[in-house]
Amino acid sequence: MAEPMVPNPRHVRLKQLLDQTEDEARELRQAYLPAIHSMTSGTVWTGPTARKWFADLQERQRQLLAIAQRMISAVEEELRRHQPMVTETMANSIRHEMAGRT
Repeated sequence: MAEPMVPNPRHVRLKQLLDQTEDEARELRQAYLPAIHSMTSGTVWTGPTARKWFADLQERQRQLLAIAQRMISAVEEELRRHQPMVTETMANSIRHEMAGRT
């Protein structure tokens, strides 16, 4: 008789991590928007220093979003390496490994 298949604990945890990472990436996309909208309105601060500061702000936002996307891609890649369903025996082994009890 074949052993029953159960959700892979590592796959489940990676899926949770992916969801969390995507949520945080969405927050990062929104984090700079108030300052960007204010600066593009031209009513809060103008001049050469303001333009330099705004350019720096946009570059930092771009870098943060690139880092967030790399994190999402890394988790997605790791998620693809693990089957969603495994045998009960394998799931128990994975749980022990994840708990540091190999």
